Amino acid sequence: WLARFLTPRTLLGFEGESEAVRAAVFTSLQITVDLVLLALLLHFGGGLENPFLIFFVFHVIIASILLSRRATFFHATLGFVLIATVGLGECFGVLPHYPLGGVWREGAYADPSLVAAELTVLGVTLYLTAYMASTIAVRLRIRVRETVLLSRAVAAQAAELDAAYRKLQAVENAKSQYMRKVSHELRGPLGTIQTALKVVLQRSAAAVEPESRDLLERAERRAGELAEVTSDLLALSRAREGRLALERSEVDLAAIVREQLDEAMADAERAGVTVTGEAAAASAVVRGDPRDLGQLCRNLLSNAIRYTAPGGRVTVRLDSAGDRIRLRVEDTGIGIPEAELPHVFEEFYRAANARVRVPAGTGLGLAIVRSVAEQHGGTVEVASEAGRGTTFTVELPASQAADGREAPSR
Repeated sequence: WLARFLTPRTLLGFEGESEAVRAAVFTSLQITVDLVLLALLLHFGGGLENPFLIFFVFHVIIASILLSRRATFFHATLGFVLIATVGLGECFGVLPHYPLGGVWREGAYADPSLVAAELTVLGVTLYLTAYMASTIAVRLRIRVRETVLLSRAVAAQAAELDAAYRKLQAVENAKSQYMRKVSHELRGPLGTIQTALKVVLQRSAAAVEPESRDLLERAERRAGELAEVTSDLLALSRAREGRLALERSEVDLAAIVREQLDEAMADAERAGVTVTGEAAAASAVVRGDPRDLGQLCRNLLSNAIRYTAPGGRVTVRLDSAGDRIRLRVEDTGIGIPEAELPHVFEEFYRAANARVRVPAGTGLGLAIVRSVAEQHGGTVEVASEAGRGTTFTVELPASQAADGREAPSR
């Protein structure tokens, strides 16, 4: 009971409560001893004439900071009782008086009215100090307690969020692994089916009836579309799993862009689209995985060509912006409606006008672009207007080991 009487309530109920109780008991004993010693100093140093009376006020303030409010008033009372004992004892001759001199007149210590006035002032001062200091201390402790409780609640919620995030991440990894495994298992049989259908169509062109040939061509085309889907799923799951960190090296992005431009020329000629490349970067070396960066460039180029009408133009620009390498792919194609721009990087999402122009498509190309860019510490943005073309901008951090190689224009 005594320990709880001395300990501030705001310190109870927390970890380390026993240490706080022991500290409060020790502090109370120390203040009590100090007050008794001060009373002795007061008695042998002139009684109420001693200017060290102010030290009793200091001890009350210390008690209000370290002890409970009740303990503070207890020590204020103890201090007043000690002062009154010395003052009244000397006044009525119970205790000898040791004069100090100073502002007090001779024999003033024995004047009951003067001693009573002095004790009244000292008592009011002690209790007023105890009230004001303890009130401030209690409010501060309440705020500290609220802050501690709030920080604990925030820490608990943060721990819950972290656990939920880890579970979600585990689910995402499991989903990616499952998707990668299924896609890998499907890719082989689909490739075999597509190859077999092509062989049948090539070798039996004359023997097969038109209706049967049409069915075989449709089957071959569908098998090709499924193969494309499985290939995109593999690329997306690979980027999601973060395996890039294990395969990164210094990569010349200009060389990758140049290679993808070469590969895209045949598709561009068939589509009647002009493709050009421009490079203003003195260095285009990034740290990453060349296969995934090639996939990023290939997806952007193929989308630009696919959704640009004959006679249109696709421009690929590579430049630097501070410590970033910027790849920009611009086309004069069908564009993307403003309302659909926020969704273009979502998996399996295709804009309405894109589905009209090219019915077949996986809707995974841009999701792969974003995943690859983010895995390389970069970003991807899109600016477009329906009927006016689209611009995709990818920014990647330049490698610290950039050697100043310059990418040639096409």
